[in-house]
Amino acid sequence: MSPDAVHHDPLRVLAPYVRVGIQDATLFLGFGSIRQPVHDRALWEPLLLLADHFRQPRTREEASAYLRSRGVGAASTEAVMLLFEHGNCLIPAHAYDRADRYSRHALFYELSGADAERVQRRLGEASVVLLGCGGIGGLVAVTLATAGVGELVLVDGDHVELSNLTRQFLFAEADIGLPKAEVLARELRRRNSSCRVRPVVRGMADAADLEHLPACDLLVVSADSPGLTGLVNAHCVASGTAWLNACYVNDIAVWGPLVVPGTTGCWDCRPLTARPPEDDAELAALVARINGRYQAPSNGPVNMLASSLAALDVLRHLGGFGTPASLNRRVGVWSHDLTLDQQAAERDPACPTCAKAVLSHEGVR
Repeated sequence: MSPDAVHHDPLRVLAPYVRVGIQDATLFLGFGSIRQPVHDRALWEPLLLLADHFRQPRTREEASAYLRSRGVGAASTEAVMLLFEHGNCLIPAHAYDRADRYSRHALFYELSGADAERVQRRLGEASVVLLGCGGIGGLVAVTLATAGVGELVLVDGDHVELSNLTRQFLFAEADIGLPKAEVLARELRRRNSSCRVRPVVRGMADAADLEHLPACDLLVVSADSPGLTGLVNAHCVASGTAWLNACYVNDIAVWGPLVVPGTTGCWDCRPLTARPPEDDAELAALVARINGRYQAPSNGPVNMLASSLAALDVLRHLGGFGTPASLNRRVGVWSHDLTLDQQAAERDPACPTCAKAVLSHEGVR
């Protein structure tokens, strides 16, 4: 066989995440998002023969020839082959090394139809700044570090308190009184020494503080400082930096929108949060006085829900696989009944924050 033929008909193998099963007179190839129902019983045996044959690396031509040798007609051979190919059931023969650190993640990327090696390489080259190292920020950070993101900058001016330990799981009683950013950096290095982690012990109170942040590929905001999201949005739109907000609204886990300057809308394109009245100073003062006593009912499971889904979107964006769920929308999951809330956040051509910046970024490209 010529080298060109080998290149165009590579060796592939049945992905380890593929299972088959029969339920209600239907054979299912794969489960989860790749599940394909096969109602035509005449295709069951060819499909199972092909799955069994692909337990070892084969080219498409080799697999087709095998089915033909078993008496399967050309039409049925092509039909079952397409089921495997369209369902991400076959992966490159070299894509899965069980002993590799990121092998299970590699399968997840292949499940999404991506080139796992390319995704992992992109993650290893990426840099993320996290504003906030609390319940959500800490969990996002450990998810990114253990996934192989190359560099994390952890920004937080707070110190570990006893009340943090119900949901900020990388902190221990012995850490009480220590800077959160430094403790989190220590714990991330313990889990993945190849991840470059830099703690920054300082708060972010105004636009001038944000100017001290290093350049990065994406910024995650989970800090709860009043007005911080607006400041971060303006900073990131001006610098062309993607950013994502992750938080909770009492018992609702919230993340998004993922803002990608020049591509998506920004935080200011649509009203995403309630604000004090702008035309009545007396009412605005009442609102400020009432809200000034607010203490969030922070809960471990709600933190985990928001942080895990936000981290998945960060990995999707940086790794270039799948579509981030929070692209152009803010998403909320009600923890008590799993109701899904979505707020549209598409670009507003007249947005005072990003309209001119969009033209600037497009001009650069």
